[in-house]
Amino acid sequence: MNRKIMIKSTIFFLVFCTLLWLTSIKAYCMTFNLSSSEINEAIEYGKTNKLESLGEFTKQWVSHLGEKVGWATIWTPYHNVAFKSKKAAVERRDLSQEEIFKALRLKESLTFTVSLFGDYMQFAHGYNAILYCNEKIIYPVLSYFPEYAEPSSFYPESPIYVAGFVYKFPTEEIIIDSVINLVVTDPEGHEFKFTFDLSTIN
Repeated sequence: MNRKIMIKSTIFFLVFCTLLWLTSIKAYCMTFNLSSSEINEAIEYGKTNKLESLGEFTKQWVSHLGEKVGWATIWTPYHNVAFKSKKAAVERRDLSQEEIFKALRLKESLTFTVSLFGDYMQFAHGYNAILYCNEKIIYPVLSYFPEYAEPSSFYPESPIYVAGFVYKFPTEEIIIDSVINLVVTDPEGHEFKFTFDLSTIN
């Protein structure tokens, strides 16, 4: 009898521990409309990780193609608030309400910053971008490329220059828990494909 009670108690304890563990798991999913608790969480993330390098801090929002190829960063509202919070924390001040509101003004468009390498100062001219979401093709509402690229960290060896691009896409056609692909194409037709799983990032 005691053995049966012990077995039942053990099973109950294991089930309880499993449920407790499951409820403690953080569920990530990108959203354009942050709740108050999500805003506070993003602020706290920035404060807690204020001393991390930029590469470590932005890791979940970056898609890399290789050291000498390039990378793309997705700027979700959460990322934007967290980044501004980190900056404020490094400057030893609190993030202002105005800064928070400004960081949340990303609802209308999803922004990507892209860094690519080339071997002459004006190589960035003529690059285009398209966003693929569940086989939908989404075109940018804003595209920016610099007139002149800057010397890269590899200078004077190839790739000599690095350019920063900005692309904004309308949010109404983006499915927030899907895998999306940002495809940037150079004038010769060479494609740079950056993949983001929106279900795994904030």
